[in-house]
Amino acid sequence: MACHMERILRVRGVEDAVIAADDPGVMLGLTVFETLRCYDGVPFRLEAHIERLEASAKAMGIELVDRALVRDEILAACRDDWRVRYMVTAGGAHVVDAAPLNLARVGAPIRVARIDWSPTPGLPGSVKHGSRAGWMLAAKKLGVDEVLLVDGDSKLLEANRSSIFGVIDGAVYTPALDGRMLEGVTRSALLEAGRAVGLVCHETQLDAFAQYDELYLSSTLKELAPVTQLDGAPGPGGGPVGARLHSAFRDLVSRETATA
Repeated sequence: MACHMERILRVRGVEDAVIAADDPGVMLGLTVFETLRCYDGVPFRLEAHIERLEASAKAMGIELVDRALVRDEILAACRDDWRVRYMVTAGGAHVVDAAPLNLARVGAPIRVARIDWSPTPGLPGSVKHGSRAGWMLAAKKLGVDEVLLVDGDSKLLEANRSSIFGVIDGAVYTPALDGRMLEGVTRSALLEAGRAVGLVCHETQLDAFAQYDELYLSSTLKELAPVTQLDGAPGPGGGPVGARLHSAFRDLVSRETATA
């Protein structure tokens, strides 16, 4: 275990806190993980993250022995405005990696590019797994922060680390969950918050080449970030609807973390 003022790193479930070289997580990429955001030391929607971790682990054939212990380990790592990444390998290692969040990333403009994508056979997009080399290399090759995954019918699924939100004529649109994409915790909270303040929010198929008035990516660490570059050209960016949605989300977070 290593513990420093500006970072916490713990490994459980393996001898001497060292992950073996033959762990299937190392050899085959069989890992699942969750990333959480702490607000003033309180993790946002912890139970939703743990439930998704359990579902991902089940899909990957990875055993989570003790849900209560997972919860306690995450809570023990929470500090102020920190992010906590909890990973489980097929070899039984549980890794907690926590550090202060770079607050400059929250809501910051983001560059994206569209790529054709089909879910890996046997590994649905609803699983939050650690096998991310293809997405990372695609984004690097295209010189962007993230890639937008487009199916064979030219519909948007998600980005490689985010959910997608578009705005057309004052209404909010996000791809409907159909088993091919991750059920984003922040996505759900944004929809809940937006509807609570009267925004019209649709969950439906999104045309990858539609003209959006505003376009955003959402995730735990970025919350809601405007797309300012799309395929090398200026992107729609942010606007008043997204600003209202983001404000409603922050109000929801404040209420939930204040009473947690």
